[in-house]
Amino acid sequence: MDHGLFEVDLPNDNSPQSAPTPMSDVQRATIRDLFARIGVNDAKGQFAVVAELTGARISSVRELTSSDANILIKMLTSRAASAGRQQTGNSWDDREEDTWIDRL
Repeated sequence: MDHGLFEVDLPNDNSPQSAPTPMSDVQRATIRDLFARIGVNDAKGQFAVVAELTGARISSVRELTSSDANILIKMLTSRAASAGRQQTGNSWDDREEDTWIDRL
């Protein structure tokens, strides 16, 4: 029987399951640099940040997948960019870019 485009494919028990891709050396170096920029230098703190930002609880750096590393890099980059700015708690005052009102 011909399956439609949106039919659910049943898994084939004979097909090999692909293992998650581990993070690359470049990703590891980037993450190490970003942790240094935000001042999280101990392993316990770094594992806590990884769990907070990616939802992945790891007990070893080798357990971090490439896709989780990409998420972590994006989130850490955002934290590092805002680390030097003082936050007032007011999203209007804390905005990074000028609005059309500011440009008038």
